[in-house]
Amino acid sequence: MTNLRNAEYFQFLSSVCAIFDKYGVDCENLGTYYDELREYRNAAETALAVERTNVKIREKNDMCLYRDKLHSKLFNYLKSILYDEKDARFDDAQKIMKIVKDAGNPSRMAENLESAMLTTLGNKLGPHRVALEAVGATGMLDDLMEANLQFIELEKECRQITAMMKADKSPTMSEIRKQSDPLYRAITGIINGFSKKTEWKEVIGEMNVLVAKYDNLLAARKKTIKN
Repeated sequence: MTNLRNAEYFQFLSSVCAIFDKYGVDCENLGTYYDELREYRNAAETALAVERTNVKIREKNDMCLYRDKLHSKLFNYLKSILYDEKDARFDDAQKIMKIVKDAGNPSRMAENLESAMLTTLGNKLGPHRVALEAVGATGMLDDLMEANLQFIELEKECRQITAMMKADKSPTMSEIRKQSDPLYRAITGIINGFSKKTEWKEVIGEMNVLVAKYDNLLAARKKTIKN
């Protein structure tokens, strides 16, 4: 178990709890062990959410920077056309540029205000699709709007997870594993002691399949690293 990554560890622990819940063998003596292991599984789920928050925040920040770059790309593209008043695209570019300028500079705005501004910009440029196509900026606008939508979704996920973490201050995955590992080994030690009893055979059969699955996963990873 020590070689499993945190997400894999959580999946393994969930599967173990599911097997114990399914058969409920010797609950009179092992019920408290089952309950405690289930509590660790739930704590592990919360701890994983904390880890995901860190990843999501990084993704959100990267997406915010990317949408700024796409806005600059559109702005500078239009600006390059407007340098030449004899360019056949000049009038359409001028019309679009006015809307872009009126919307404001996103790099000077807070993240939530920028999201609203870009959404409004997309709505205002929607009726000017023909002009956008004439200057060759349709794809640029579509990419900008898609990046803005992705940012809004990532921001919402970050808020939800952060709110959950504030409401429930929980231990880290490392702390949970230090406590759940010995408990798991204690339970499997007891199971091995009753391995010849009929009521344990199905539990042991499913546990062996589960353990073999993760053994194969670790073996494949070790081989890949070696290669």
